[in-house]
Amino acid sequence: MIVAIGVDVDDTFVRFVQTALEAEIEPRCINLRVAVEGEWRFELPARTPARLRYAGEEIALSPEDSYFCRLIDLSAASEPSAAKRWRALTAALRGFLDTAPGRVVNRPSSGLHNSSKPLHEATLRNLGFRVPESITSSDPDKLRAFVSEGPTISKALCGARADAVMVTDEDLAQFDPQSGPVHMQRCVPGDDARIHVVGREVIAQRVGADSVDYRRAGAISRMTVFDPPEPLRDRLIDATAALGLAFAGWDFKIDSSENYWCLEANPMPGYGPYDAYCDGAISGAVRGYLNSEST
Repeated sequence: MIVAIGVDVDDTFVRFVQTALEAEIEPRCINLRVAVEGEWRFELPARTPARLRYAGEEIALSPEDSYFCRLIDLSAASEPSAAKRWRALTAALRGFLDTAPGRVVNRPSSGLHNSSKPLHEATLRNLGFRVPESITSSDPDKLRAFVSEGPTISKALCGARADAVMVTDEDLAQFDPQSGPVHMQRCVPGDDARIHVVGREVIAQRVGADSVDYRRAGAISRMTVFDPPEPLRDRLIDATAALGLAFAGWDFKIDSSENYWCLEANPMPGYGPYDAYCDGAISGAVRGYLNSEST
């Protein structure tokens, strides 16, 4: 049994469910926006079925089931009593999914280093990837010195999604050190690549865009499936497993010499747009992994 856990306003969660139904696989769906209004009971570590009651039905979640989960916590957008319920439910699910013996895409505790970009980049370097030079500082002189050495982009310091933007010395003119540290990374000219790894399956796409951050609406000019170099392919499979992930979305820049610069290993990739460009191959790989009985 495949269980899909998420919120119905998340495009990736919706796509996974829709493509499963199109493949004549009916996952059991847990819509957290409804479940949070009900009751639940979890034994931790996960040894017996978890039980949820909401919308007039009771659902048992077996620890041996397979889980596709996107635990999006909406407590920050909820009034206080509802926020408390959101935090309680998502905490219980994290504990259950981290300890359940079944297959999970992905276990919530995996990839937590991605919530700190400096730590994440250090982790990627330790795994053997080429990572652009970066700086994290609130010292205006150090930031200006870094910017003066070459094209620079600013990225979110934490795990919150934000657009990457080019930074110039003029942008730092009004910088207030008390506003906190800034994370900057050397800009690598070239195409973008998103490489999804699911178990031992690799789906790579090369992206042409007219923007620093191609995720912005309308920025993608082309996207093509390609075969990455075999050594990179093998390293990605091994690195994904080393990070404790079953499924990861790896972001790269490919420079004019065909060098691959690793930007990020996303532990909860929003893969919908990429899946549409490869005829649902990513969703199919995730379903195949969850349906597999091999270890």
